[in-house]
Amino acid sequence: MPVSPEPSDNTTLSSVIADYASGGYAEQFSVTDEGVRCAACGTTSDPGEVDLRSLRRLEGASDPADMAAVLALVCPACGAKGTTVVMFGPEASACEAELLQRVSDHRLDDDDLPAGAGPQEGTPGADRPPTNPP
Repeated sequence: MPVSPEPSDNTTLSSVIADYASGGYAEQFSVTDEGVRCAACGTTSDPGEVDLRSLRRLEGASDPADMAAVLALVCPACGAKGTTVVMFGPEASACEAELLQRVSDHRLDDDDLPAGAGPQEGTPGADRPPTNPP
């Protein structure tokens, strides 16, 4: 059964992040003017060098203008797995937009995580629809 990347009224940002952490993506990444910073090793990488393994869009169920995404990433320097939260659409910063455009998309290459859902929302390796970054 395909996984729907659409949020439900009870999907929270914290629950999506917790799901990714329970799936092994427990580190944190931040988006800066210089690139994507890994909290595990302190390295700041170019957005095109960071691997995207899953992306969970969170348009607000009550306010569709709340356009955020949780990205499950892998650090190219140390291999740490973690997440970052970015805005997309008109609310995205220039750095967030650059990350979404340039990140190395490996969502369909990874059997550990659903491409467009959190780990608890889908079955890894199941027939999943490809989802494009916002």
